[in-house]
Amino acid sequence: MILKTYIAAIVLTLAFAAAASPTFAQGNALHVSAARAAAILECNIRAGKFALHTWGNFQLYVYRACMTEHHEME
Repeated sequence: MILKTYIAAIVLTLAFAAAASPTFAQGNALHVSAARAAAILECNIRAGKFALHTWGNFQLYVYRACMTEHHEME
């Protein structure tokens, strides 16, 4: 019984190590269109004018509204 638990722990450890490897991460790369990248940049600049500690959630609302104007998901 202890041997089975030990072997299961080793298998899980190896599985997590393989999933965290850079090769695995490169295979799941997210591809972003140029239009989306431009919208994200513009909206971050627009929302960045409002400091979170001063404006609270307003910064998030500005970002969301900007992304909506560009017909992009947040």
